[in-house]
Parts: sequence; C-alpha cells; structure tokens
Amino acid sequence: MKIFYTVIVLLIGSLLAIQGSINTQLTTFLKHPLQGALVNFLVGFLCLVALNFIFRTQIPDWGHVKTAPAHLFIGGLLGAIFVSSVIFFIPKIGVSTALAASIAGQLVAASVIDHFGFFGLATHPISVGRIAGILLLLGGIFLIQKY
Repeated sequence: MKIFYTVIVLLIGSLLAIQGSINTQLTTFLKHPLQGALVNFLVGFLCLVALNFIFRTQIPDWGHVKTAPAHLFIGGLLGAIFVSSVIFFIPKIGVSTALAASIAGQLVAASVIDHFGFFGLATHPISVGRIAGILLLLGGIFLIQKY
C-alpha cells in the first residue's frame, strides 16, 4: 500500500510543475507575481469552500481554532511564500530548476524534521542513504541548470 500512496503523491507532485507554469502565465496578464499568487489562493479558497460544502463538513469551531498555538497558523504564510516565489523564479531559471531546487530544500528540511521528530512527529533517523539521495538531487539540480 505504501508504494501505491507514493505513486499517488508522485502524481500529485507533478501538479506543482503545472501549477507553477500556469501561475507564471497568469502573471503575464496580471503584471505582478504577487497578484498571480493572490488569484491562485483565491481560486484555491473557493475550491475548498465548495469541497467542504460537497462533503458536508462543518464550519471550523472558532473556539477550537482559538486554542491552537499561534505558530500552527504559519502554514498559510509558508504556502504564500512558496507559490509567490515559484511564480517569480520560474521565468528566471525555468520550471525544472525551480522545482528541483524546491524539492531539494524540502528534502533537507524534511530530513531534519524526521530525524528530530519536530512538530510532534515520529522520528525517522537520518541515514547515509538519505544523505546520498539528497546529494544526488543536488547534483541533479546542477545538471538540470547546466544543460
């Protein structure tokens, strides 16, 4: 089952290349990367409202929301930074380089999070194999950018 889920996530990951490319094109009509990111999040917001309606989920209990630690709301900020920066950098370095560098950054951060179990997650110790995988990806970024 783990392989099946991995393949699904791999396919979903491919959507990031499409999203970044489409958002970059959208920005040519809107004239600024932040406007493209804003429209991206507005469409995403409307989609999530529709999905919550379709699946008949309840409106979040604001009493519960208020009890969550403030640092847990940084996800929206991080998403805005990611989407905005991808829109900004794709025209400068290309989709392949932008996403490969992004994925390398994600893997480095994920490896640290896994190793130490940050955010209350289970620990998955760093290994020579994981380090080698990250180094190979960094080498891949170099090759993608050079050729």
